[in-house]
Amino acid sequence: MDTSDHLTARWCGILTLTVLLGTFTGCALTAKQKVAVRQFGGSAATLGDVTSSELRAMRDDTVKMTIERLLLGGESKDPNLGDQTSLDRGFEVKRIETVSGATRALAAYGKSLEALVDDMQSAELITASNEFVASLGRVPTMKEQLSDKQLESIGTVIQDVGGFWIEWKRKQAITTIVKESQNAVEHLCDLLIRDFDPDKGWVAKQLQIVEDPLMAEATNALKDGRTYNDRKIALEAFQFAHGSRMRRTEVLKRVIDSATAMKKANGTLVQAVTNSAWSFQDIQDFAQKSYSLQTAVKIIVIE
Repeated sequence: MDTSDHLTARWCGILTLTVLLGTFTGCALTAKQKVAVRQFGGSAATLGDVTSSELRAMRDDTVKMTIERLLLGGESKDPNLGDQTSLDRGFEVKRIETVSGATRALAAYGKSLEALVDDMQSAELITASNEFVASLGRVPTMKEQLSDKQLESIGTVIQDVGGFWIEWKRKQAITTIVKESQNAVEHLCDLLIRDFDPDKGWVAKQLQIVEDPLMAEATNALKDGRTYNDRKIALEAFQFAHGSRMRRTEVLKRVIDSATAMKKANGTLVQAVTNSAWSFQDIQDFAQKSYSLQTAVKIIVIE
């Protein structure tokens, strides 16, 4: 082959590569899409993490309030209190573990999206992806929303990302996860809305069952207190009841507001990664709601 043939072959190769690069660049996530995925992922992680920690705190509150009520007033005749030797009544470990499966799944989903949009092969990405799949498996009703094939697809797609066409595979992986997880994420949001409803959810009801009797005992003890120590004991019990009431009225409302906003934003995210016509509004609204939840917890929680 003469020099001209070598030059021709070289330029053909360069031209082919250029065309391919242009093609795959067009298939990459746009800057706007990356912002949407990153913002949604961060908000989901916040909602999941804060709700998980607050659920454990509510269980701790229940134990403390039950102990304080027994110390102040002894065994109650109120039938709603049931077995009063069960300090964590309503917040048993098995029940908390099940609900935590949903909250941890949302957090892991958000962290997976955050890591995937920014860093392809990090340990954090693999950890978050594995935690998401594992947490979904802990939710009893998830099999009704997610097939084994979809779960396998979510769990393996991240492992396939990498190589030369990294930006193209990045979009492919994010699109697959977002689309395959859509029903599962909506179901997780529905579970949070159901369980954390401040008026009808079991979390609020269980807190109030323990909280109201303690508030009554603490109020009476404070009224009847004759010494500094008497009043100090009563006020400590009152503080437990007050803290629980703040969680029940302020935190629970923000949890369901955030979950409702996430459910709506989840549909927008699917459009964002598959369609050029979509709006940021729902994702931004979700971000504001999750930030409000996080801020409220920081304000009302006394360490």
